[in-house]
Amino acid sequence: MPNGGKLIIRGRKAKDNYVFSFSDTGTGIPEEVKHKIWNPLVTTKAKGVGLGLPICKRIIEAHGGSIALESERGKGTTIIVTVPIEPRKHISNEETCDLCC
Repeated sequence: MPNGGKLIIRGRKAKDNYVFSFSDTGTGIPEEVKHKIWNPLVTTKAKGVGLGLPICKRIIEAHGGSIALESERGKGTTIIVTVPIEPRKHISNEETCDLCC
């Protein structure tokens, strides 16, 4: 939000999940970038690296959740994160995962 604005964070329980939404009143994400936004090194920021959303997506999905994006040019962006209330069953002691072990 280059000239300031609002960031609204909401959370609620939905069946077996928690759902969090993060909405801003920024400039929105261009249509041509939306489908690539989860790829590493894709950014809409002049000084951005493009790793934040891909890393968030990987962590959330590793825990059995999902992340989605809604954006409209000139009206802002909303990120919706859904995570299970019950933790995902972890792999056995003989195995390791590349995320946390």
